Amino acid sequence: MSAGLTSRDRCVLCDNAGLTPLVTLPAVPIFQGCVPFDPEPDECVPMTWSACEACGAAQIAALPPLERIYQAGHATGLGQAWARHHAAFSAFLLEHAKGAIVDVGGGSGSLAAAYRRAGGRARWTILEPNALRSPDLPGDVEVVDGFLDGASLKGLAATSVVMCHMLEHVVAPRAALAALTASLPPDGRIVLAWPDLELWVRNGLAGALNFEHGIYVPVPQLVALFAEFGWVLQSERIWPENHTVFLAFARGHTGRPVAAPVASAAPVVASYFERFRTCAAAINRRLERHDGELFLMPASIYVQILLASGLDEHRFSALLDNAPIKQSRRLYGTALRVAVPAEILRSAKRPLVVLNGGAHDPEISASLRGLRPDVSILCKREVAC
Repeated sequence: MSAGLTSRDRCVLCDNAGLTPLVTLPAVPIFQGCVPFDPEPDECVPMTWSACEACGAAQIAALPPLERIYQAGHATGLGQAWARHHAAFSAFLLEHAKGAIVDVGGGSGSLAAAYRRAGGRARWTILEPNALRSPDLPGDVEVVDGFLDGASLKGLAATSVVMCHMLEHVVAPRAALAALTASLPPDGRIVLAWPDLELWVRNGLAGALNFEHGIYVPVPQLVALFAEFGWVLQSERIWPENHTVFLAFARGHTGRPVAAPVASAAPVVASYFERFRTCAAAINRRLERHDGELFLMPASIYVQILLASGLDEHRFSALLDNAPIKQSRRLYGTALRVAVPAEILRSAKRPLVVLNGGAHDPEISASLRGLRPDVSILCKREVAC
C-alpha cells in the first residue's frame, strides 16, 4: 500500500469483513481542484475499488489523507443547472427542515442563498472545511470551519442537519450517523440531496465515484442504514435534471434494520471504470483527425477521470472553465492550466473543445458557441463508449 494511504478492511456500510477487489486505476489525482503551484511528484496515487457482497455496497479500498483530498475549496456550484437544483431543494427544505439548520459541507453558500430567496428564515450555519464564500452569501449566514462530528453539531445547536451532495463524501457513514443521532434533539431532522449513484454510474457521470465520493450505496441500502440508527424516511422526491433524490428523515423506532434488496456492486462499478478507458481511447482516435487547437472542459474531476483513464494530456493546449477561482491555475494532477474561454477561443486556430460536463453540457455548449460560433465541440456523451 502506498505511503499515506489508509486501508479499509471492513465495509463502511455494514461492517462486513469480506471485501472483494474490483478494479484499480494506477494514477488518479488526489485533489479535484485547481492550484497555483507547479506539479509535485505525489499528486496521483492508485485508486482501488472493492465490493461488499453482504450489503451490495462498494468502496475505495485505500484512501489518501482527508487533508489532501480536501486541501482547498473547489466546488463552486455555478451554473443554471445548480441554480435550478438549489431552488427545488430549498422548497423541499421549507417543507421538512425545522429549527436551526446546520448545512454540513455547504461550500460557497449557494444553497443558503437559494433558501433565503425561497423565503426560508431559519438560523443557517454552514459547517465546511475551506469554504469558498459566494458573492451573494447572505449576511446572516454563519460559516464555521470544520467537518461533520458530534462536538461541532452540539456546539452549533442544530435541530436540522442539511447535507446537499455531501453525505456521499463521508469516509465512515456509520460513525457519521452515530454522531448525528447523538447530537440532534428528539424532534431533529436530517434532510439530504443525494446523488442517485445507481443512475450516475449507469450513465457514466464522472462525478459519481472518485476519492471524494469513495462509496457506492444505492438508495434502498442508504434508507436501511438510516433506519438502523432510528431514522425513518418521511419524504422522498426526485429531481430528474441531475438524477438527485431529496430525502427527509425524522426519528422513529430504533435498532431494527429495514431489509434492503442486495445486488452486488461488482459488475456495475467495474463496468463504470472500463467505459472511461474505452471512452478515452475513442476520443484519442477522434482527435487524430483534427487539424487545430484542442481544449478540455471543465477543469474538474470530469476531466481528471478521462486523463487518468488514458486520454492523452499532451494533445491539449489548455483547459477551459468559467469559474474565476480556477482561471490561470493548474488542474491538480496534470500539467494543464485553466484559460478564460472568452479570451483564448477568440484567437485559437480551428478550436475543438472536448467537453465532459454531465448535466451542464447543453448550457456550456451554448456558452461556447456564443463566444465562437465555429467552435467544434466533442461531448463525451457523443462518443461511442
